[in-house]
Order: sequence, then structure tokens, then C-alpha cells
Amino acid sequence: MVREDLVLALQLITQRLRNVRRIQFAINFLFAYILLQIAFNGLQLTIFTVPFTRGRAVAVAFLLALIGLALSRIRRNYRHNGQRVVFELGRELSQHETWLVQQFQRY
Repeated sequence: MVREDLVLALQLITQRLRNVRRIQFAINFLFAYILLQIAFNGLQLTIFTVPFTRGRAVAVAFLLALIGLALSRIRRNYRHNGQRVVFELGRELSQHETWLVQQFQRY
């Protein structure tokens, strides 16, 4: 690949990692919130003004856990692909490329 293509690929991977991380944070927050609601409420719970039975709330929590697991796998694949792109860029990087690699390593 041409160096510009590698830089563009690394930019896209970094942006996608950032987006997946944000979504994963929201899903994990919802999962924790629902678990707390299940633990401290009775048979009928209200989650964000929507009434749920305990069984349905557990099902929602289970689905959120599956979504969180899938998002962590997606992040892992993006990180793996980004590491391959960084390896292809080599050791001699311009200032912009160094900044991009640092941004990628943040996520």
C-alpha cells in the first residue's frame, strides 16, 4: 500500500475505535444501571420510565452484556488491524504520522 493509504487507514481505524469506545461506555453504563435496578427493586421495576418485570429486565441485561462482548471483540480487531498498519508504516515517521500513531495508541 502507498504511505498515504496507510495514513488514511490509520485515521479511519482511530476514528472507529473512538466511536466504538463511546458506544461501549454507554452500553456498559446501561448494563450497570439495569443490574442495580434488578438488585434493589422488587418484581416490578421502572427503567428510564419504562415498566419491566424482573424477568424482562434480566433479559435486557443479558442482551446488553452480549452487545458489550461483541463491541469488545470489535475493538480488539480494530486494535489488531491498527497495529499492523503501524508496523507497515515503519520506524521513520513524520510529525503528523507520529501524532496519529499516538492517537491510535490512546484507544
